[in-house]
Amino acid sequence: MAVFEHYTGYLNYWYVDFFIRESAYWNEVYSSHLPMANTLLPMDALTGTVSAYLVPWVSQIYLALASFNLAIKPQNLFKPQLFHKLMLFGVITLVLYFEGLIVAPNFGEAISFYPVMLWMLLLALFSTVYALAGIKGMLGLSLLSLLLAPLGFSEALSYIESSIQHLVHPGFELDARIDLFMTSGCFGFIYGWFWHQKPSSRALCNQVVFTLSAIAIVIYLSFGEPIAVDITSIYAEEHTLAEDFFGKFGIWGMEFLVISSVLHLHLKGFNLNVRFINWIGMYSLTVFIFHKAIFVFLWGPLMLLITAKLGITLVNSFSLVFTLSSLSIVMIYVLKRSGVVDHLMGTHQDKTWANSYQRRANKPHVTQLPAIN
Repeated sequence: MAVFEHYTGYLNYWYVDFFIRESAYWNEVYSSHLPMANTLLPMDALTGTVSAYLVPWVSQIYLALASFNLAIKPQNLFKPQLFHKLMLFGVITLVLYFEGLIVAPNFGEAISFYPVMLWMLLLALFSTVYALAGIKGMLGLSLLSLLLAPLGFSEALSYIESSIQHLVHPGFELDARIDLFMTSGCFGFIYGWFWHQKPSSRALCNQVVFTLSAIAIVIYLSFGEPIAVDITSIYAEEHTLAEDFFGKFGIWGMEFLVISSVLHLHLKGFNLNVRFINWIGMYSLTVFIFHKAIFVFLWGPLMLLITAKLGITLVNSFSLVFTLSSLSIVMIYVLKRSGVVDHLMGTHQDKTWANSYQRRANKPHVTQLPAIN
């Protein structure tokens, strides 16, 4: 879904952010596209409907699942790994910024703060709190997350965003707000802790979560605002539901209804084990790192050229985006399975490197005695 959303968004903004790259050849090659210059490319009705019902909560369930898995170990075994985890989350964030410098259309967007970066920050926060204060600390953090909006946290973040836009670059965006995502992550961690640390209570835990999720959805449907979508930009209403008080109930209800339902099936012995889909989940960061570059440097320019030769403009349809998303994932799968990435990163040499220096370290030291005449 993330790949699908991003590809739809790239098509929405292609004529605004990326078409300028071919400006030297507008009249010679891309004349059919000139009427669309600096114009948003709308998605079709099917994509709009799917986005309206999936985007608001799917973007949060990733964090909830990551937090769920973070709670797999008890505090006494988790604490010694804290530094390693913080280093890992920090390095991943730096890699994501490096990726942004490659694919973003301007420096402001390249340094913007996006959801996956916020997830790394929150996972680091959860790790620290759990290592130092255990599950009680996470319960307290969950309560605090519910108070961020009433405490004016959103207004403070808006001020920080506008300040960076003024001082650094107007294209900067604080796209991911901690007050909109943090509670999903906290709830996911607590759910994961009960699942992993209290295995005898898994069935009861699932029933409680399922029931509370259903109640939350009923509350949203009864009092919340209808889901909105802007067909010219898949990102325009992405967080609107999360900004609404009753909208939050709808998001929490949907994401944990899905998780508890899948875990219920697991307890009943029915595992949703589709190998290719599981591969996408296990290597989600690999898919995330490569999929944007594939579109920006392959699919986008290629479609722009083909449509120019046909004398038409780009289209932003469900079938096209789904096809391109699937092809990109297949390409990344083949790339990963081929071992090329390991060779480029030198992973295949790691064992040789370690053995070489281990032998040198273990080599006995021989003292040279002075000669006796």
